[in-house]
Amino acid sequence: MYSLSFKTSKDEAQSSQRVSICLSVIFVLLSGIGISSYWLLNTNTNQSIAITVHSLLLICTFIFILFIAFKNTRKQKLQDIQREKAQSILYDITTTINSCHDLKELLETFCNEMSQSLNARNVSIWLITEHNWLEYISSTGIDPKVTDQPKRIKLTNELINTLRDNRIIHSNEHVVRLAEILQCDVSEETQSYYIPLHSQEHILGIVRIKIAPIPFDNVDNFKEVLIRLGNQLSIAIEKARIDQETRRMIIMEERSLIANELHDSLAQTLASLRFQVRVLDETLQPMSEFQSIRGIEQVENSLDEAYTDLRELIAHCRTPIKSQGLIAAVEKLLSRFRKESGIHVLLQTDWQNSDLPPNMEMHIFRIVQEAMNNIRKHSGAHNVRIMFRCDDDGNHSVLVENDGLGFETPNSSDHPGKHLGLTIMRERAIHLGGELRIESEPDEGTRIELVFTYNNESQHDPLQRLSGIDK
Repeated sequence: MYSLSFKTSKDEAQSSQRVSICLSVIFVLLSGIGISSYWLLNTNTNQSIAITVHSLLLICTFIFILFIAFKNTRKQKLQDIQREKAQSILYDITTTINSCHDLKELLETFCNEMSQSLNARNVSIWLITEHNWLEYISSTGIDPKVTDQPKRIKLTNELINTLRDNRIIHSNEHVVRLAEILQCDVSEETQSYYIPLHSQEHILGIVRIKIAPIPFDNVDNFKEVLIRLGNQLSIAIEKARIDQETRRMIIMEERSLIANELHDSLAQTLASLRFQVRVLDETLQPMSEFQSIRGIEQVENSLDEAYTDLRELIAHCRTPIKSQGLIAAVEKLLSRFRKESGIHVLLQTDWQNSDLPPNMEMHIFRIVQEAMNNIRKHSGAHNVRIMFRCDDDGNHSVLVENDGLGFETPNSSDHPGKHLGLTIMRERAIHLGGELRIESEPDEGTRIELVFTYNNESQHDPLQRLSGIDK
């Protein structure tokens, strides 16, 4: 798995040239030995000189053959040492990253192991996330003041082609440009190596390593090690991404299974009870007392409310956003709300500058969904206005207001089980890194506003939005 062949086209050309020279020298020496042998056999006057020349040629040939053997042995030994060193580095780093439990730990470990094994000055990893962003993910050896500032850049066709067409980038026209794009120091870019991360048909990102001097005698050997390490990291990232998607799909399937079970069991039972109570009410109404009829109607109303709540729970378990996006999911929710409640709803959107990951969109949808449920159940409203806004700085706001009965805004000292829906909405707002503002007075309607900031400077985990670019 870790066998390495360090021969490059340059090495092969130099080796071929050395072989040609050695063969030429040996041919000359052997020719000289043949001529001196002939001279020795056919001379009588200069026999001592012929013996001396013949002996010298034999000695030179022997010494030259010994020299070649020594050089080849020494070269082979050096290559074996370099190969063992490279295999040790590959084995140590690959074994370490394969033992990591999640992607974040994997990337941090890879940077640390690269820094220690190769004695690098710094190592940084940039990965491609949703909507073709190249985001800084992890590093070692870089000033914390720099790493604490999230950085990402929009991928251009030029950069995509550069990452696609190169296995390693060093000492060519792309290096300085890459340093500028990744906001790195360009003063010593001759010491930097960029390793594009490829997995099958996808470009995953890039690793930058700054190192001087290189830990191998031959720079081509060092590049080969970096390429192999990049391949191992690409495999690990792709596996982690697939595992993450698999876990997400399993959760979605479990939620759908729960929703289906609720629909096929409890929902059907409640529907049957509603029908039986309604029949009982119609049967007893002509002959029963007012109190009895009123009690049956209360039971019927309670069953209706329980059935409605159950259907909302089933809808909540089923993931509504999928690939359609937040606004489309909200429009579908409001369409159903209008049909069931008869309340007029106005939706206003200025959401074009939003670039939210799906998990954040899901929290926003749930907040809107809970607000609409509360309006239908408790507000007695005639009109509802919903507004989505996002500006160029990433300031997001979601406003839900109605002209209903209103209520007294709950205090933080209230019982934990009271106003549970509002508590969950606030928790979702905190998860988004924002705030939920509630303004309401009896008979004055209700105004609920979610505000948060999300842009390229936001502190959100980019590993939740990993993507890739097809080659």
